[in-house]
Amino acid sequence: MNLFKRVELWVLLAIVVGGLAWVFTSGPAEDEDAGGTDTRTRKTGTVVKGDPGKPLQVHRSVLERDYGNARLDIEARIQNAGNEKLILQPPHVRLLTGSGREIPGFFLPFEPQPEIAPGTTQDVQLRYWLEKKDLQEALTLEVNGIQARVKGAGAFDLEALKNKEPKTFQPDGW
Repeated sequence: MNLFKRVELWVLLAIVVGGLAWVFTSGPAEDEDAGGTDTRTRKTGTVVKGDPGKPLQVHRSVLERDYGNARLDIEARIQNAGNEKLILQPPHVRLLTGSGREIPGFFLPFEPQPEIAPGTTQDVQLRYWLEKKDLQEALTLEVNGIQARVKGAGAFDLEALKNKEPKTFQPDGW
């Protein structure tokens, strides 16, 4: 049996070559600007140049219980007034409890940390891994020394949430 006389192999070879040609000739993704700088963040990525508003605003928080712990997604608008790119990780960005304990961030290995270009304001999503005791006191997001309240000082019962079911909260509303 001669393999190159079979029609289905030629069709398969044509599909593979066509797919490779399409991958290598397609343009940049639409979430990259013309300069080639990647402006993506985790889920949101609105960039506003020269926004005169507050330098730090928390829009909402999404809490998802994972048995005795929880993942907290904070959606915030952050202004980078500096002249260097701001990478949103410690020591520049921290989530603090009322007692001053820093809560560790939550990240996936292949997901880049959100960044804000100099002189811009951007909507971003930050993720943190909370223990049950962290929900017993206030939570404050701190970006370059500027603070915004995420959760009030009252205790929150994590056991009241169903496991793996996200719950949305407004800033200081829980």
